[in-house]
Amino acid sequence: MLFKGFSFVALFGGLMLLSSLSTGTPHSRQKRTIGGQVFPRGKWPSLVLLKGKVVFERNRYMTITCGGVLINRQWILTAAHCFKDQSGVDFGEAQNWKASLGAVDYSTPDHNKLPNEMGCTDGNDELREWELDIDKIVLHSRWSPINNTKSFFKNDIALIKLSRPAPDVYTVQPIALPSWTNKNFPYEGQMCTTMGWGCTTPGGEVSPRAMEIQVPIISTRSCANMFRGISLKKNFCAGYDSYTIERTTCKGDSGGPLLCTSGSQYTLAGIVQGGETTYFGSKPTIFARVQHYLPWIHSVIA
Repeated sequence: MLFKGFSFVALFGGLMLLSSLSTGTPHSRQKRTIGGQVFPRGKWPSLVLLKGKVVFERNRYMTITCGGVLINRQWILTAAHCFKDQSGVDFGEAQNWKASLGAVDYSTPDHNKLPNEMGCTDGNDELREWELDIDKIVLHSRWSPINNTKSFFKNDIALIKLSRPAPDVYTVQPIALPSWTNKNFPYEGQMCTTMGWGCTTPGGEVSPRAMEIQVPIISTRSCANMFRGISLKKNFCAGYDSYTIERTTCKGDSGGPLLCTSGSQYTLAGIVQGGETTYFGSKPTIFARVQHYLPWIHSVIA
């Protein structure tokens, strides 16, 4: 996982200039997928692309990208650090964010975007994505980017309420939440899938198309040894040592889902977290353990 800067856009007399802000960990929300492969639209219908625009001056703004996952028709689960950095700067104004549902392309022509107000669509739903406004963003009340090792954020989880219900089409479907009773989910060694719009090489640019990677669940002992002070009730690790296998999340995947099979269906197991020690991509990814946060999730969306 790499922590590069955001893409920064400036407009001068109609000329668009792209530059980069590289100030370290406050930009960790921009992790991406390394070593993945593309997949067809509709394979992962719960995946959400989140884009935020932060305006600094009249003609200068910063675009923030995160992943998310649809858990019902009006709520998305993602990471808290997408909306507030370690220095306390708040990027979480709902009106500055958009959620793209049914998306596989990072940038989609406007004629292939459908606002949900249209209700029904034509026969080319498989070519479309839905861009919805955000009603509100709810960070976990105990979210904190500060801990003794600075290797990860605490309670790095957030909920987003859409301005209107998501469309009921096969390319946009919520994912199942885990059962509270199955304490072994996900189990050690289980192969799970995470996905997002990731760079294909360390330090690379955003992928123009969403990619998926399969990663194994790491044992709790190994996870604790790699990330001192981690709460294994709230988090778990999945992935590889990327010095030997380059297959990991990287800078935009933050907030994206980890899906594992439970019975006969895919179930949401984790949410990609942020932190500092993953800067060089040399360790597996830390995920928020969704099962632990079920009471909080249900209390917010009730």
